[in-house]
Amino acid sequence: MRFVPAGVLRPLLALGVLALLGALLFRAVEVRTDMADFLPPAATPEAAFLLTELREGAATTLLLIGIEGAEEAELARVSRAMGEAMRATGLFVFVGNGTADLTEAEQALLFRYRYLLGRSEGAFEEAALRRGLEALLDGLRSSLSGVLSRLGFADPTGIFLETVKGWLGGSGVQVRHGAWFAGGEGPPRALMVARSKALGTDTEAQRQAAEAVRAAFAGAGPQGPRLLLSGPGVFAASAAAAVKADVERMAILSGVLLLGFLLWRYRSVTVLAVAGVPLLAGTLAGALAVALVFGRVQGAALGFGVTMLGVAVDYPILLLTARQRGEALGEAARRIWPNLRLAAGAAALGLVAMMASGFPGLAQLGLFGAAGLLAGAAVTRWVLPWLVRDEVLARPLPGPVMRGLGWLSGRPALAAGAVAVALGWMALAGPPRWEDDIARLSPVPEAERNLDTALRAQLGAPDVRHLVALRGADEEAVLRASERVAGALAPLLADGRLAGLDLPSRYLPSRATQETRLAGMPERAVLEARLAEAMRGLPFRAGAFAPFLDAVEESRRLPLLDSAALAAAPLISTRLSPLLSQRGHEWVGMGLLAGVEDAGAVRRAVTGLGDPGVLLVDVKGETEAMIAATTQGALLWCGVGALGVLALLGLGLRSMRAALLRVAPILGAVLVVLAVLSALGERLTPFHLAALLLMAGVGLDYALFLGAAARDPEEAARTLGAVLTCTVTTLLTFGMLALCETPVLHGIGVTVSVGVAAAFLLALSLAPPLGEGSALGPPRA
Repeated sequence: MRFVPAGVLRPLLALGVLALLGALLFRAVEVRTDMADFLPPAATPEAAFLLTELREGAATTLLLIGIEGAEEAELARVSRAMGEAMRATGLFVFVGNGTADLTEAEQALLFRYRYLLGRSEGAFEEAALRRGLEALLDGLRSSLSGVLSRLGFADPTGIFLETVKGWLGGSGVQVRHGAWFAGGEGPPRALMVARSKALGTDTEAQRQAAEAVRAAFAGAGPQGPRLLLSGPGVFAASAAAAVKADVERMAILSGVLLLGFLLWRYRSVTVLAVAGVPLLAGTLAGALAVALVFGRVQGAALGFGVTMLGVAVDYPILLLTARQRGEALGEAARRIWPNLRLAAGAAALGLVAMMASGFPGLAQLGLFGAAGLLAGAAVTRWVLPWLVRDEVLARPLPGPVMRGLGWLSGRPALAAGAVAVALGWMALAGPPRWEDDIARLSPVPEAERNLDTALRAQLGAPDVRHLVALRGADEEAVLRASERVAGALAPLLADGRLAGLDLPSRYLPSRATQETRLAGMPERAVLEARLAEAMRGLPFRAGAFAPFLDAVEESRRLPLLDSAALAAAPLISTRLSPLLSQRGHEWVGMGLLAGVEDAGAVRRAVTGLGDPGVLLVDVKGETEAMIAATTQGALLWCGVGALGVLALLGLGLRSMRAALLRVAPILGAVLVVLAVLSALGERLTPFHLAALLLMAGVGLDYALFLGAAARDPEEAARTLGAVLTCTVTTLLTFGMLALCETPVLHGIGVTVSVGVAAAFLLALSLAPPLGEGSALGPPRA
C-alpha cells in the first residue's frame, strides 16, 4: 500500500479550515431538539388544538414513577427522599408522592371549602339533612365508624367524602407511611408523579428531567428497591437515545468498512481526506442555508441531512476514478463537469420539493440537502483540483467482476423483467401501505409501553382517544364551558353510551357555581331549625352538630377558589393541572372521555352547545387525517419536483428522449423498492419518502455517467469502476442503517440500500453496451 503523507497536507488543511468555520457557525446558529418541527400542520381547529397539546400540553410533561421491590416502609422512605431531591432541582413544576399530599393542612383546606367544591345544592334542605343523618347513623355502626366519628358530625351531608371519592375516580392510589401506594393485590409499589417545566417535545430537557429522577433515586440510598419510570417525556428521551445509539453503532461499523474499502480501492490515504472535503463543505452550506431561511436548525434534520449528503462523497470518487493516467485533475474535472453538474442540479431540484411537504422538519431537510449537494459539486469541480496534486489512481477491479458487469450492460430486457416482477408482486400483494399511526414508529419496547399503561391506571393519569377542547379568555370562561359540557354529556353517562368523563370543573367549579352554592347556604338560625327537625326521632344528642353549623356559617364568608388557591392541594392539582392551564393570554381546558360507545351522540351533544370555544377532538382520527393530508401534499410536490428534474435533464441533455432514458432506471428502482417494502411488510412514512428522494439523487448519478457512450474500452472500465465504487460506498453506509432497531432508521436503510442497488443494475442494463470485444465482457451477438 502506497501512503503519500505530503499529498494529504492540503486536504487536511482544508478539513481543518472547514471544521473551524463549522465551530463558529454552530456557535452562532440555534440548533433545536424540539421534535414538534416534524409534526404535520393543522388543517382544522381540532387538529390545531391537538398539535398544541402535543407541543405544550401538561399531559406530555408528566413523568410517572413507581418504586417496588422492598417493604412498604423502605419504599415510602425512598419516595420521600426522592420527592425532596426532585423539588430541589428546579426542573419540575410539581412533584407529588404523598409527602406533601393529604397532610393535615391540605385536609383542612379541602374540608373547609367542601361546600364550594362539592355539589351542595339542596343539601341543606330538611329532607336532604334527614337522609344524611340516617346515612351517618348507619355508617357509625359499620367499619367506617372511625372516619365518620371524626368527620361526620362536622359534615352530616357527606359531601366531603363524596367529593374526594369523585376526585380519585378510577385511581388506585392509597396513602400509607406518608406516601402514595398502588392499591389492589400484588407486591407493594410506591407511586410518584411529576411534571417537568420543559415542553414535552424538547427531548434534551426531558432527558435531563428523567436523569434527575434517576439521580434522586440513587441519592436516596435504596436498599433493594428498583425504579420504574415512564411518561411521554421519558419515551421521547428514550427514543432519542435509541436513535443516537443506533446511529453511533452503525456509523462506527460502516465507517470501518468504508475506510477499508476505499484504502483497498485507491491504495492511498489521500482519497480519504479528499472525500471528506465536499461532504464537510456541503454540511456547512446546508446548515447555513437552513439558518438563513428558518432562523434555526432542527437537530434531527441536521443529522438526517448529513446522512443524505453522503451522496456528495460520490463526487470526488467519480472525479478521482475517472481521471486518466497522466491527466491533470483539473482537466478531468472539466471533462466530467457537464454530467456532474446536471446530476447535482437534478438531485437538488428533487430535494427542494420537500420544502413544500408541510412538515417543517422535512422542509429543513430538503433545503439542507439541496444546498449541500450543490456546494459539494462546486467544491469537487473547483477546489479539489487545487487540493490534490498527487496522482491517485484506483486499483483495477477483479476481472470476473468486470466481465460480469460488462455482460449486464446494454441488456434492457433484464431491466424490463425486474420491473415486471415488481409490478406483478404489487398486483398480487398490493403496494406498501402508508403508516397513519406515528406511535408505531416508536423504538420504545412493548414492555415499557405496558408499564406506562399500568402506572397511568394506578395514578389516574390521562390516556385518551377522545377529548373535548375548551378555550376561553380567562379561567372562569373555561370552567363555565366545562360545566356546560358536563351537563350536555350527563345523559350519555346515565345510559352507558359514555363510560367516563373527566373535566376541570370536576375539581374546581366556576366562580358562578361557587356563588350559587354560597347563595344556597342558609343563615345559622334557619339551618339550625331545619337540622332540629331532621334530627327528630334519631339518637343524636343536642349540640352534636355544632361544628356543622359553624362550618356552614364560615363557608358563607369564604373567598371564592381559583386554580392558584388550589396549588396548595397537590391531590387536586395533580388531577387538575393537565386539564386546565394558561397559554399566553388564553386559557385552555381539556375534557377526557372514556368508553365512548356512540361517538356520533357525543359529537351532537358537544356541537349542540353552539360554543366555538368547545370542540370535540377524535385524537386518532385527527392524527390520521393530518398525516394523510400532509402525505398527499408531499407526494404532489414530489411529483412536481420529478417533472422539474425531467425538464432540467431535457435541457441539459438537449433531448427529451435522452432524459427519459436517464430517468427510466430511477422509476424502475422506485417500483422495485416499493415491491420489496411490500414483501417485507413495511409501512411507508414521510421518512421513506425522503429516502426515495435520496435514492433518486444517487441513482441519477449512475444513470448519467453510465448512460454516456464510452469512447474506448479503457474509459468505459474507468466509468464503470467509478460508479460501482460509489454504489458500494453507499451500500456500506445505508446497508448498516437497515440493521438498526429504530423503525425510522431501519426503513431509511432498507429503502436506500435496495433502491441504490436496483438503480445501479437497471442503469447498467439500460446503458449502451460496454466494452464490446474487451475484457469487460464477451462480444455481443
